Amino acid sequence: MLKKLSIISLALLSGLVHAQTTKPDAELNAIAAKMKLRHIEIDKIQRLSPHLVELSIKGERVYTTSDGDIMLFGQAIQFDKDQRPTNLTTAAYWDRVAEMADDGRAIVYKAPKEKAKLSVFTDVTCGYCQTLHSQIPELNANGVTVIYVAYPRSGPDTPSFNNMRAAWCAQNPQESLSALFIGAQVPGASCAKAEGVNAGWSLGQQVGVQGTPTLMIPGGQVFTGYRSVADIIKLLGVNG
Repeated sequence: MLKKLSIISLALLSGLVHAQTTKPDAELNAIAAKMKLRHIEIDKIQRLSPHLVELSIKGERVYTTSDGDIMLFGQAIQFDKDQRPTNLTTAAYWDRVAEMADDGRAIVYKAPKEKAKLSVFTDVTCGYCQTLHSQIPELNANGVTVIYVAYPRSGPDTPSFNNMRAAWCAQNPQESLSALFIGAQVPGASCAKAEGVNAGWSLGQQVGVQGTPTLMIPGGQVFTGYRSVADIIKLLGVNG
């Protein structure tokens, strides 16, 4: 893939972005046809502005001009009428996390009285991940629901990767994952939900996860490394 262009380049090109739409129009159909001629398979296409179109290619956001002749790799920034920025690219990553939480591809530790959600790219062999996991009861008590996205640093087809797949398949995934964090063994298993580990690994690669834990808050802003409960509550703007 081409190197990512600067955020500024895309921000300047996007201009004032109005409501997104997935409805096809003549230009979108023409762009899709051009991608097909280039042997590029697109999952989704939508217009962001009169001059900018977003494509989803194997889960990655790519942008193109309205004629499809120039493709851009990077982050798209939308400015509202008051010139406040929204990062559309990272917001889309949060949407993916929410989808994974809804369909079982992420393991969720839900707060009884939810005030905010936190996503964590995690690895059961990571010491700081283990420390953060031990603080989930305190986070839950403060109204923070934790959404775990699997990111075994060793990569696919490794013991850590397979152990996490087994936890995702367990009758009680939360208990099984907690067991892995303290070094216990989980019986091997295979099921459809185990693909959540593969999906987490893929999403982490797209987000640019450099290590674990990596935290993501609503809107898609990412923070690398361990944070204390107090810091997380502050990041999320949760009131006691």
